[in-house]
Amino acid sequence: MLNLRKGLLPVVMAAGLGLGFALTACGPYPGNAGTGSAGSPVVRDTAELASTSSVQGTSDSSARPTLPHTAKGHDAGDTKVYTFPDGGLSFTYPADWTVQTSTPPAGLPGVEALVTDQNGKDRLLLARGVTAGCAGGPVFRTVLDRAAAPGLPTADGGQAAFGFVSEVFPVGETYSMGLTDPRSLQEGDGVSSWCGLVGSGDDGLFTRVIFADPAFPSQGAAKAWMKTKDYDRLKDLLVSVTVR
Repeated sequence: MLNLRKGLLPVVMAAGLGLGFALTACGPYPGNAGTGSAGSPVVRDTAELASTSSVQGTSDSSARPTLPHTAKGHDAGDTKVYTFPDGGLSFTYPADWTVQTSTPPAGLPGVEALVTDQNGKDRLLLARGVTAGCAGGPVFRTVLDRAAAPGLPTADGGQAAFGFVSEVFPVGETYSMGLTDPRSLQEGDGVSSWCGLVGSGDDGLFTRVIFADPAFPSQGAAKAWMKTKDYDRLKDLLVSVTVR
């Protein structure tokens, strides 16, 4: 399986997992980790992520309603259902795509599911069993799309959300797409960078759509992609994630 962690600075640390899930669950991607005052990664517990908001945006888009999503990336009967090995989490994906399951190295706990499209291209990573939280630096965020993810609760009893965002930071612009706590969908300047980890007790879920670097040459190109079936398929998959 492709090593999606290679060359990325960890900004999510999983207690007991070493770097098994030290991906880029939050913070600018690629290679720009959120750091503390001394420059080292900041580690936060999942419960803290669920109960404390660190964003300080000039506009509070989390107050905007997160709308229900109507699937449109596939036709009825054109999907399969993947269920994680323990039976606790599932999602619907296009029938011509594939899902590969693996575990972190050295027998560490947790499970990763890598979703590949009909052309053999890696499109989405889901990692279940992440037990730490997120930390990241301030960015200027524009929310390009958002929707409710009704099947996935947050640790504080709320509801996860799907999001597709652009974030501008001192050395460039990055795009993130996945499931998140709705507080990662605040817009404006000075908000804390994207966190793709939804805390749920000791069994957090990390999600990340895999983009090229750079992902898009402009926000206009990103918005044009949002009108494609490819975008709809990824969004449908993410919104379908359900705790069983």
